[in-house]
Amino acid sequence: MQDDFPGNHYSSDLVRAYSYVRMSSRKQLRGDSLRRQLERSKAFADEHSLLLDDSLQDLGISAWKGKNFKTGALGRFLAMVESGEIPKGSYLLIESLDRLSREAVPDALTLFMAIINAGITIATLGEDRQIYSRDRLNGDWTKLIIGLAVMSRGHEESQTKSERIRAVAKRKREQARESKGHITGLTPAWIDARRIDANRYEFTLNHHVETVRTIYEMALRGLGATVIARKLNSDGTPAFKSKDGWYQSIIKALLGRHDVIGTFQPHRMQDGRRVPDGDPIENYFPAAIDKDLFLRVQAMRGNPGRPGRKGNTFANLFTGLCHCAHCGGPMTMKMSRVKGNENGRYLVCANYVRGHRCTEGNRHFRYEPFEMTILDHLKELNLADALQTTRIDRAISDINETIAGITIRLDELRRKEQRLALAVEVDSQPLETILDLLKARQVERHAVEAELRHHQNERQRLSARNNDPELTGDRVKTLRTAWEAAEDAATRYALRSEAHAAIRELVAEISFDGGTCSVTVIVANGAVAYNVQEGRISGQFRAFAA
Repeated sequence: MQDDFPGNHYSSDLVRAYSYVRMSSRKQLRGDSLRRQLERSKAFADEHSLLLDDSLQDLGISAWKGKNFKTGALGRFLAMVESGEIPKGSYLLIESLDRLSREAVPDALTLFMAIINAGITIATLGEDRQIYSRDRLNGDWTKLIIGLAVMSRGHEESQTKSERIRAVAKRKREQARESKGHITGLTPAWIDARRIDANRYEFTLNHHVETVRTIYEMALRGLGATVIARKLNSDGTPAFKSKDGWYQSIIKALLGRHDVIGTFQPHRMQDGRRVPDGDPIENYFPAAIDKDLFLRVQAMRGNPGRPGRKGNTFANLFTGLCHCAHCGGPMTMKMSRVKGNENGRYLVCANYVRGHRCTEGNRHFRYEPFEMTILDHLKELNLADALQTTRIDRAISDINETIAGITIRLDELRRKEQRLALAVEVDSQPLETILDLLKARQVERHAVEAELRHHQNERQRLSARNNDPELTGDRVKTLRTAWEAAEDAATRYALRSEAHAAIRELVAEISFDGGTCSVTVIVANGAVAYNVQEGRISGQFRAFAA
């Protein structure tokens, strides 16, 4: 059997084998599946002198509808194959093809062939024990028939399971409408839930309910979301979840929620999205406020005379770059309410607006003059000197160090997930406790993975960037001419958004100092800064001490 595996021919070159382990059900987590899959992968790698990587694990992730490919470890594996991080000739070790996908055969086959065509050899280690590679399939395509049969069987099993789950969910929704049960124990922040039995919870209002009532009463008095957030922050009222105080967006969302009067809207999945399922269920939760107060606030919020969003007609060229010099918080865009300048925009510290952590950021900076100044003087920012190749190389080196540190963190998180999954097998803790911990670890890992992708993208951007930053400045100038001539808002928005991306290549940070009424623009490498005052570049200095 050993000659049937070409891995032996590459043993001296340390060909890498990637073990992909996927388990979606509690039964699998509780059982012996993880250990079995890992042991089979190790045995295969040892037998054929391959260097084993067992970090590819999708624990608690289903292959039905391709979730493991879209958001899981399998998707990251394919991304690394496409980028060249995983070389051709490497192996992907799986227990069975249904671990890759349980989608319909055409979709599963497309994924399978994408891996094969990328130069990766797939080895199944279960009962069928097959090797799939482009060369092998070109020589004998009949082996694919076995794979197609496995794909079909996996899809049919998942489809049957999905239909059963939908039937159960439908029955739960029907029982909830008949007041014979509850759909979920997930509750808004002002309600606590205690499970009574498999289908019922006891819901009780907690201390946050007084905050809900206060917010609605303030809204009824005509106070806007910004003022309400500021008042709550100044009074020290704890936010529902965030330790960073109240935001205007939180208040706005709360003022439109029907669960404050006890109404619950069931949802179902459709094409990967949550969509409402039937009519809302009244009296599902205990009401935090009375219905009359809720309706009166909704009537006020629906007043057409009140200002609202104008749509995607404007793009802030400096989004994500502007910070308050006093607290470090972001600068937010506001509309002018001054008579004669109703369409004027200005930037102000977001923390000051909501009355949190900043008492010095009360200066309002007019946006239009600031933007014009930066665009008019973009060429004066000695970009060619500030963005030398050596500095870019240094930045890439720093990013590489960061990526190495993140990779170590990821490895540790994956080991923790693996230990938690193994703990299920020995029943060392209650299953619900372990699954909660596992979910928390996965959420943390996904966040770290997102951070890793960000740094990898930044490295790629720096590596591919033209060494002459003047060209980037010229591109912004060209875009400016185009949006000033554009007749429709959508075109202007798109052009300004593109200019924003170009500006981020040149500028690292813009600091607004209300005390001196000045703005500091720090060039992308962080070495050179410029003072912007009274519509001109008034000075240049080193941003950071050497």
